[in-house]
Amino acid sequence: MDASVGDSTRDRDTIERELRLLVSVRSAYRKRGGALPSISQMDALLDELLELRRPITPKAKANPAMPTRSR
Repeated sequence: MDASVGDSTRDRDTIERELRLLVSVRSAYRKRGGALPSISQMDALLDELLELRRPITPKAKANPAMPTRSR
């Protein structure tokens, strides 16, 4: 995992594996003629993938620049 990404962020491979698993589950339901499970989990995983693609913006400095002294 990239050091610039937060520790709570999972890596792309893990998210993609979960998406493939959910696609397989939906496919199995479809083949058996059952009601399809909600796609909300898939939506959340896709949102997580989008977050990984966003560039990391530097945070603003906590302290503003010190004013200069006049002589």
